[in-house]
Amino acid sequence: MNIVLFGGSGFIGKRVEQMLSERGHRVKAVQRVDFDYLRPQKDRLMPLLQGADCVVNAVGVMSYRADVLETVHHIAPLEIARSACEAGVGRFVQLSALGAHKDHETAFLGSKGRGDAALLQSGLDVRIARPSVVFGRGGASCELFIKLAKLPLLPLPEGGAYRLQPVHVDDVAEGLCRLVEEKRVVSDVVDMAGGRECSLAEYLAVMRRNIHGKDTRKIIPIPAWVADLAAYAAKRFSNGMVSSDSMKLLRVGSVAESTGFEALLGRKPLSVDCFQ
Repeated sequence: MNIVLFGGSGFIGKRVEQMLSERGHRVKAVQRVDFDYLRPQKDRLMPLLQGADCVVNAVGVMSYRADVLETVHHIAPLEIARSACEAGVGRFVQLSALGAHKDHETAFLGSKGRGDAALLQSGLDVRIARPSVVFGRGGASCELFIKLAKLPLLPLPEGGAYRLQPVHVDDVAEGLCRLVEEKRVVSDVVDMAGGRECSLAEYLAVMRRNIHGKDTRKIIPIPAWVADLAAYAAKRFSNGMVSSDSMKLLRVGSVAESTGFEALLGRKPLSVDCFQ
């Protein structure tokens, strides 16, 4: 297949490009100089999409600016989908996020949800992947957690009781490749969660043990409002990775029934315990 990949330089996109190429597909990875997600323009898109069988959109950002999230996660993907329709592209595979909903209170999941909803109404064969927290070396958020896990004392909001179901980056990439290739899928929207549910504190404990070779460290529970204040102060320095919204995302949790994902992969997803 001829595949146009947006976001090929990202944490997940790099794996997707590699896997698709190894499977014999012809992948055109769109660079930022070719298309600006913050200023989506149709005349820049049409030449990129000519002759394509499928578009994969693996672009995603964390930002403290709601307008940036709305443009990148909603406006730009919809513009790509409209141009893809005109170019005769048949399939559109979208990387979203677990919990995405057009009315979600956080700007991140709300913008993702509005983008997903618009794509499903575009007339294309749209398939949407919604992963939980993605783990693997090289991911920005994962590397932050790895650094935190090394600390001997770790203050965590509410003791790190928030529920997660971390999913390995290679499983997410494999799932995206299968959404590209399969003629029929069980569902147009696939929740991608890992093989085991855990708390944030457990997630960090696995990293501390497996990566740093250290025993479980001392967790200092702090009130949620203290964490919110600290996150608000840090939002500009972290470009939204640590913010009031990211604290809300932790409180909501990120777990899902994984039977659809298992069916897509043909096996059980990896659990966080395999992280090295």
